[in-house]
Amino acid sequence: MKKIISCLVFLSTMVFAADKPNVIFIFADDMGYGEIEALDPDFAKIPTPQLNRLAAEGQIYTDAHTSSSVCTPSRYSLLTGRYSWRTRLQTFVLNHGEAPLIAEERMTLGNLFRDQGYHTSIFGKWHLGFNFEGAARAVAQTKAKKEEGYLLAPVLVGATIPDGPLTRGFDTYYGFHHARSMSSVIRDDRIIEEIETVDMLPNLNREVAKYIDEKAEDAKNGKPFFLYFPQSSPHSPIVPSKEWKGKTGLGDYADFVAQTDDSVGVVLDALERNGLRENTLVIFSTDNGSSPHSNVPGLLAAGHRPSGPLRGKKGDLWDGGHRVPFILSWPAKVKAGGKVSQLICLSDMMETFAELLSVDLPDTVAEDSISFLSALLGEDLKEARTNIIHHDIKGYFSIRDGDWKLLLRKLGKLEMQLYNMREDLAEKKNFAKAKPEKVKELLALLETQVAEGRSTVGAKQENDAAIELWKDEAKKKVKSKK
Repeated sequence: MKKIISCLVFLSTMVFAADKPNVIFIFADDMGYGEIEALDPDFAKIPTPQLNRLAAEGQIYTDAHTSSSVCTPSRYSLLTGRYSWRTRLQTFVLNHGEAPLIAEERMTLGNLFRDQGYHTSIFGKWHLGFNFEGAARAVAQTKAKKEEGYLLAPVLVGATIPDGPLTRGFDTYYGFHHARSMSSVIRDDRIIEEIETVDMLPNLNREVAKYIDEKAEDAKNGKPFFLYFPQSSPHSPIVPSKEWKGKTGLGDYADFVAQTDDSVGVVLDALERNGLRENTLVIFSTDNGSSPHSNVPGLLAAGHRPSGPLRGKKGDLWDGGHRVPFILSWPAKVKAGGKVSQLICLSDMMETFAELLSVDLPDTVAEDSISFLSALLGEDLKEARTNIIHHDIKGYFSIRDGDWKLLLRKLGKLEMQLYNMREDLAEKKNFAKAKPEKVKELLALLETQVAEGRSTVGAKQENDAAIELWKDEAKKKVKSKK
């Protein structure tokens, strides 16, 4: 009888494990659509064998977007399923010592997974705000250490963080707040040491691999994990390790991209040696397009185009700012070698994971999130995303609906830009003057989704702040004439 019971327990554990895969979301920092060979094979000159490997094992999404073309807001939308411009942050990104952008009561991906029995972890860059409690650092010391390859937080080792990732759904945290304080290493809720910036990515790789090794047995026995890995690279400071420097022959930035690719291999190798690869859903994406620090002119001269066929880069409303690499692999469920053209936003991860876990989310959660689980599984989508709103570094808006994309930003003498994204991926032909009815239609849709506090079906919600669609008096005059 005991043997029968043991078998039943074993079988139920196996079913649980199969139904609830481990999930790893790798999030590179400032890396454009054209950086990966598998996405732009005729032009990508930087070797990316590990991301090519991930793509061959799974799916490439060719129309995936962040909600913003800069860091903090993109991370907010990913973790909450809500457009970041609905918060107090209307331009740029957060700095040192700013209060958390994610409200304490708001559900995050960490909360979602933890509530379903997952162990949740983050390794890397947070950049969503928290406070420090501890001794302040002298400004002179900070400047001096910068010359030695350090970028330090304004507080000393031993300072604590009362409102960081551990209060936003994560069980463990190892990393740093943002690039300008990368050297101040945080474990859970305390700064534990100071390291050179060049050592951050190798340290993250080591910690991630160690975590997977330690959680492997639990994962095989009904306790899966959610690992969020927001990498430190290839964002500035551009600091490829000694063994990577000079490896591509295309400069430090290209070397750092290659090292970022290798970091993905560290994750895949750790899964394989622990027998977890089959039932682990691995996603790679980036927070926005390539940065100006990538030496775009030099790379273009070498035949490499960081944004691929897209116009623009980090900070822009053009697609080069926010159409990002998105590669997904889950050997147990996802057919290898697929390519998905469905429009998705990284805010869609909340509803997609909720559907995967059979969780019904309330109206007050994931207001701008639409599940694409069916597409992931190779089935017809139950509800496909047809429109998306973007925000740039200065707070300007754009909206895309179907093939058409409207940018509320002046270009030349025209106060707005309107492009057909099916026919003109490089956004060269502006139809704003020729198609006033389409402009009016898209403006109305944008205004509605702003006013409703959501872009999905559900009860009206409140934005956290007043939303100003038009960023200067000239544009307000344009609106008044409509």
